[in-house]
Amino acid sequence: MVKTGSSILETLSLVAMLLSLGPVLIILFRRAWQSDLLNFLMVLSLLTFFQHLLTGTSQLAPSGRSFIQAVFSLGEFMILLYLFRPTTRQKWVRDLFNLFAIAFLSVVITIYAIKGPAASYGTIGALESVILLLAAVMTLLRLLKADQVFIFQLPMFWIIVGTLCYSSMYLLLELLQHDNGNIPADQQQEKLILLAVLNSIRSVLFMVAAYLGSAQLRPENR
Repeated sequence: MVKTGSSILETLSLVAMLLSLGPVLIILFRRAWQSDLLNFLMVLSLLTFFQHLLTGTSQLAPSGRSFIQAVFSLGEFMILLYLFRPTTRQKWVRDLFNLFAIAFLSVVITIYAIKGPAASYGTIGALESVILLLAAVMTLLRLLKADQVFIFQLPMFWIIVGTLCYSSMYLLLELLQHDNGNIPADQQQEKLILLAVLNSIRSVLFMVAAYLGSAQLRPENR
């Protein structure tokens, strides 16, 4: 049973890893790197790719896996947080947001340095998910408030949907694990399988964002 679950995990991790390259290939082949949004999306997708490459296709100790997940997840978090930054003209709001992002990054690095990623990755990952959910919802409300008629054609909309999908489910999994305490190895493997599926879904949504963003940069659409 464990061997079968391990085989499924390796397969889904490989699929998630390959799908994470989808947005990158779309942006490069369609030469859409003139957009800052798509450039950040490309970096975000590459971080996901290398995380799966390092954790899904090699035998690592739990501490090594936790370290890699903590580092790359923190990088993904900071990129998404930057994409969801407030665009208000009020300078104090932008400064407050930047101060919060820098302070959070400093605190997380300090906690990882003191306690280690294995001991604190779950809690910090759940906190990151909460922050991203709030930031994504606020950004979505901002798009709706701007009276965007063709909101489904905006790359940012699909980035928001992908973030909401992944972060909400990740937060739910962490809460269930926290309630159960130390879960068995087979249940931990089931969690990793679900995360691989969620990563795949998010990558597909990011591919839609990359395609729509690159289409808007074509000369005939300008």
